[in-house]
Amino acid sequence: MRPNFTVCSSELKFSLKAAVLCSVNRRTVFSSIQHRRKQGNSIKNMKLIIVLIATVIGTIATVSGQQQISQECFTRPNDKNPKECCKLPDIKPPHEKFETCKQKFPKPTGPPPTPGNPPQGPPPGFNCMAQCILEQEGVITDGVISKDVATTTLVALVGSSSDWQTAAKTAVDTCYQQVSSLETEKDSLGCSVAAGVFKECLHSTMFTNCPTSSWTASTECDQLKAHVEKGCPLMTLFKGPHKHPH
Repeated sequence: MRPNFTVCSSELKFSLKAAVLCSVNRRTVFSSIQHRRKQGNSIKNMKLIIVLIATVIGTIATVSGQQQISQECFTRPNDKNPKECCKLPDIKPPHEKFETCKQKFPKPTGPPPTPGNPPQGPPPGFNCMAQCILEQEGVITDGVISKDVATTTLVALVGSSSDWQTAAKTAVDTCYQQVSSLETEKDSLGCSVAAGVFKECLHSTMFTNCPTSSWTASTECDQLKAHVEKGCPLMTLFKGPHKHPH
């Protein structure tokens, strides 16, 4: 709002003293306006700094490979074992490949999560084991995931069921898109973040796309499926410490 100097204009007609007073009043008004503008700019600058800090923190968390899992995911909707809901095909790698990776990346030791304080992400070493297994299967070469090899490998593992072959192809398509921007990211152990996300995504997506012929229809099972469909990894539905991916 512009200041009204009508009174000052009339006062200037009567005395020099009035002119001086008006001059002082004008300086005071303009000084107040400038002060308020500076305060406004300071607030804007502070807001900008806060946004930049939040952006940097978010970027650091992503680059460092800290895969955060929502706390609500660790609250299971019920105690049903997911294996009792969907008869998933055995998609484990050959035993010797798994043992090779297990020896190369032994499971880190540490205190288990305490009640009321669930883990913040996948279990330690998860990405390393996933990377090793996918490399053994030829799915990852030089840090890059091959969609074609992943599809061929998973389709072969699910067997001759056309329903499961369709589910396998859907899982690879979905998960490949999910990790397309993660291939250069490493976790704190120097292992591929994309490998861990891709491996877990395959299991989760296979579960949510479980064919009717392999699905046990029940309220509890539907609750588990809804839990995974909202973005929670399948691993959060299993009791006890999370295990290495198979």
